[in-house]
Amino acid sequence: MFKCISTFVAASLLAAVTAFAQTSPLPISTDGTDPKSWDPKLDAVIAGAKNHKVIFEDKEIRVLSVTVLPGEVEPLHHHQWPSAIVYDRPTKSENRDAKGNLLAPKAKADRKDSPMLIRVPPEAAHSVTNLDSVPLHLIRVEFKHGFPKQ
Repeated sequence: MFKCISTFVAASLLAAVTAFAQTSPLPISTDGTDPKSWDPKLDAVIAGAKNHKVIFEDKEIRVLSVTVLPGEVEPLHHHQWPSAIVYDRPTKSENRDAKGNLLAPKAKADRKDSPMLIRVPPEAAHSVTNLDSVPLHLIRVEFKHGFPKQ
């Protein structure tokens, strides 16, 4: 029975994320560069394997479970495809680019509503630091061919 429920939850989540992803277009990437030019060794599941676990993948999408423990700093990595991200709960963190510059937050840590769903373009090399006393956890659905068209 648990497997049936978890399959239903996963299918519902994917349907919601796909519908959410079909809104207005995003830039080519967070830094304006072409993701095709990025170093494949910095892919999140390679460079940040400790934090990024593939929980599903096919030719259309890759679904990652991402966890950053309190005080932890992720290794520098990128996400080459546009994504819809579901945060379990608000967590205080900071995100820095490859040069160490602080990036604008994708989500507000002081939000009270959870889960929280955001969408992002391909993310150039960056590293997240968890500044909170609880783990940062999110599910990231990466769309390998861009967000689905309606």
